[in-house]
Amino acid sequence: MRQYIPCTTLYQNSQLQEFLFLDPALQKQAVNAKKMEKLKKKVEWKKEKKQKLMEKRKYPEQMDAKDLAPLRQCLGPGCVNPTRPGSKYCSDNCGMKLAAERIYEILPQRIQQWNNSPCIAEEHGKKMLERILHEQQDAHTRLKYMECQFHELEAIILRGKQQAVCYDEESTKVINDTVQQIFCVSCGKSISMHVALRHMEHCFAKYECKSSFGSLYPTCIEGATRLFCDAYDPKSKRYCKRLQVLCPEHSKDPKVTDDEVCGCPLVHNVFELTGNFCRLPKRLCIHHYCWEKLRRAEVDLERVRALYKLEQLSEQEHKVRTAMRNRAGLLALMLHQTVQHDPLTNDLRSKVHN
Repeated sequence: MRQYIPCTTLYQNSQLQEFLFLDPALQKQAVNAKKMEKLKKKVEWKKEKKQKLMEKRKYPEQMDAKDLAPLRQCLGPGCVNPTRPGSKYCSDNCGMKLAAERIYEILPQRIQQWNNSPCIAEEHGKKMLERILHEQQDAHTRLKYMECQFHELEAIILRGKQQAVCYDEESTKVINDTVQQIFCVSCGKSISMHVALRHMEHCFAKYECKSSFGSLYPTCIEGATRLFCDAYDPKSKRYCKRLQVLCPEHSKDPKVTDDEVCGCPLVHNVFELTGNFCRLPKRLCIHHYCWEKLRRAEVDLERVRALYKLEQLSEQEHKVRTAMRNRAGLLALMLHQTVQHDPLTNDLRSKVHN
C-alpha cells in the first residue's frame, strides 16, 4: 500500500538533506540565515501594505482603473463623469446646477398652489397681529396716562409743601402706649400704635437690604424718568434694579425739619379728594408717614408694568411675523405641499358637520 506524504514534509526533508553533509555549526548558521530572510520578507510585505492603505486615505480621488468600475454616473445635468466616493456628484458645481434646475421647475407651481388655496394659519396670524397691535395701543395709552399721573403727583406734593403748618392739640397728643399695641409684620415684635408705621418702614428696609436685585446693564428707556435705582455695585459688577424711591440701600430719606408740613391730600369716603391738605408738622404726623414715597412708588410700579407689557407684546409680534415670513418661504414651499383632490373646492379647511 502506498503512503501519502504531505508536501511540507517533503520540503522540510529536502532542506535537511541539503544540510546533512555540512558541519553541525554550519548547519545551525544556515538555518538561522534562512529564518532571518523569511522575517525580512514578511516585514517588507507588511510595510508595503500599510503604505498602500495610507496613500488611499490621503488621496481618495486618485483611484485605480479597477476601483473606478463600480462607481455610478454623476447626476448633474449633462455630466458623464463618475461620482466621487460617498457622493452622487462628481463635484459641488454639478450638485448646485441640479438644485437650481429643480427650484426653477418646481417653485412656480408651488407658488401658484399656495396662492390658489387659502392658508388657515395665515389667517390666524393676521388676526393675532391685529389683536397684538390693539393691545399695544392700549398699553401706550396706559403708559401716557401714568406719565400724566406722575406729573400730577409731583404738582400735588409741591402744593402740599407750600401749606402753612398748623398745630392741633388733639392730633398731636400722645396715645396711651399700654392700651393700643400691634405686632410688626416683618419682625413680629409688639409695638405701640404711635410708632407702628415708622417701625414697620425701618424694619422692612432692613430686611430688604439683605436681598439683591441686579442686572449687568443699566436701564435705558426713552422718555422715562425716575424708574430704577441703577446704582453700580463694584463687588457684584451689577446695577441695582429696585425702584428708585423704594431702594433702602442706595437712596436715603432726607431729614425732616421742625417747620416742614406733612402736605398729604385729604380724602373723603376713602377715594374722594376734598382739596385740603394735612397741615400738621411732618415729624408729628403719624397718620401719613412716608406718604410721598409710597404714592411715588405706586405710580412708578404702574409705569414699569406698562413698559413690561409693551415688551411682551413686541416679542409676540416678532414671533408671529417671523412665522408668517417663513411659512411661504423657499424652503417651506419646496418641502411641503397641499394636495387638492377636488379642483372646484378652494377652501381646504375641514368643517364639522352637524
